[in-house]
Amino acid sequence: MDQVKMMLAVLRENYLRDLPSYIDDIEQTLLNLERCGFQLDLCHDLFRQVHSLKGSGGTHGMSFISDICHPLEDLLTDLIERPLLLKMTIEVALSYVDIMRKACFVYASRLEPGDDLKSNLHELRRSASKHSYSAMIVESSDVIVSAMRDTLTEFGFRIELMQDGYAALGRLLAEPFDVLITSLENPRLNGIALIAAVQKSGTKVAKTKTILLTTSDHLDHQVHPDFVLRKNAELRRGFRASVSQVIATKRN
Repeated sequence: MDQVKMMLAVLRENYLRDLPSYIDDIEQTLLNLERCGFQLDLCHDLFRQVHSLKGSGGTHGMSFISDICHPLEDLLTDLIERPLLLKMTIEVALSYVDIMRKACFVYASRLEPGDDLKSNLHELRRSASKHSYSAMIVESSDVIVSAMRDTLTEFGFRIELMQDGYAALGRLLAEPFDVLITSLENPRLNGIALIAAVQKSGTKVAKTKTILLTTSDHLDHQVHPDFVLRKNAELRRGFRASVSQVIATKRN
């Protein structure tokens, strides 16, 4: 076991050594895009770089790097769909790169990113978003997700999809969402446990409204989601009513 820990520590050190160059590559691609104007191949290269960094950051225990890459990927996806956003995208993307560099310095100092960096990331994402609200969906059924996506899009929500309950909790703790919609049956962390963790977090995440989707009539009464919806023919109508109430609460 000690040998495994030593090997992982060496891999982490090697990754930390190379991390600044990965960030430099992303910045250079952004500057090339700014200089050359919109080019689809450059955008795809940039997306691949960010996607790779998102995965490797999580693999080496630097989850905040992955948290930065999530919204940066969203930003690049919007750019690919709407090339006229190039100038704004470059400016915001470079701000994400700046936060990456600060996070890299923190990790290299054997520390973890503090509330200041997390707040900076949250505010940057909020200011850059064209959406009024944010929603996380933790659900494996494409049919159910599609039905909910239509309603959330109509009401102006930015949507993030997850299938693993534990991974979803990590994202929620890194960045508060306005509403969490979770199935009862999730890998690693079921919907009840996920909602309980959110409610007991003692952070801004605790203010996240929660919607539990279930086929069961028997729930743990120690946990009280804001809304419980059955996966039946009435789901779409009930979901729309619940989202309307969430928005009304946010406006008050």
